[in-house]
Amino acid sequence: MMEANTKMVPLNGTNYHLWKGKMKDLLFVKKMHLPVFATQKPDSMSEEEWDFEHQQVCGFIRQFVEDNVYNHIANETHARALWEKIESLYASKSGNNKLYLLNCLMNLRYRESSSISDHLNEFQGLLDQLSGMGIKFDDEVLGLWLLNTLPESWETFRVSITNSAPNGVVSSQAAKSGVLNEEMRRKAQGSSSQSEVLITENRGRSQKKELGSREKSRSKSKSRYKNVECYYCNKPGHIKKNCFLWKNENKGKKDESMWVIDSGATLHVTPRKEFFTSYTSGDFGVLKMGNDGVSKVIGVGDVCLQTNMGM
Repeated sequence: MMEANTKMVPLNGTNYHLWKGKMKDLLFVKKMHLPVFATQKPDSMSEEEWDFEHQQVCGFIRQFVEDNVYNHIANETHARALWEKIESLYASKSGNNKLYLLNCLMNLRYRESSSISDHLNEFQGLLDQLSGMGIKFDDEVLGLWLLNTLPESWETFRVSITNSAPNGVVSSQAAKSGVLNEEMRRKAQGSSSQSEVLITENRGRSQKKELGSREKSRSKSKSRYKNVECYYCNKPGHIKKNCFLWKNENKGKKDESMWVIDSGATLHVTPRKEFFTSYTSGDFGVLKMGNDGVSKVIGVGDVCLQTNMGM
């Protein structure tokens, strides 16, 4: 008989549905499932052999329960009776238990300190327990529910996957695959993102140093250009690049590259692809603009902006 890895979680009274699935698989792999799931004794076995098989399976199952569970099933010698007793003790289908699990599911939120795999496991575990109690959800609802458990930092991903879903329907499998792929993408960009942050911080320091040096240079320039006349405004004391008139007249040209940030907007849009520090192209649906127009979204990503407060 093929040996199987018997490592699995022990039943502690709160993880019944997870334990049940693993235990059932293990019994089939070990070819010890008949006493639990067969409706009658195999013709090839005698009564004595069948009784021994039951006791053997009972002993095997009891190896994978905690002491607080063991005391309730210690004297069982019939595998089917033992299995049903465990179910009656820990698979409670009371309204209170259903309400508790629903609250757990509704309040479930992804913690960015943990992995997406752990989050998906917790999400699916709650669904499995509710399913065992007869509560099931539509597949699209499950997909949207999973996306709703993601934090605000995942908003761009959440919008992109819902906008790109065929016919606007996000299946649970598409949502799971999407969040796993997004986690891999973020991990892959982790080192480069860290480098970008460092570069930005260094730029900030250098800008502060430049501000100080500019103040010093201004005082020097006043004396340097004391007898110089600006050929743009024809006034003495400065040259064209320092001319206030020239700067004011050219301010409108610089404003064309400025970006007005709306803190109340869900998304910000730009036609300038070169602004992006990370970019994913694709068909992400359409976006209704403030002027009631509609624009096609051909890519999403991150942008680093320079403001009067820094980067």
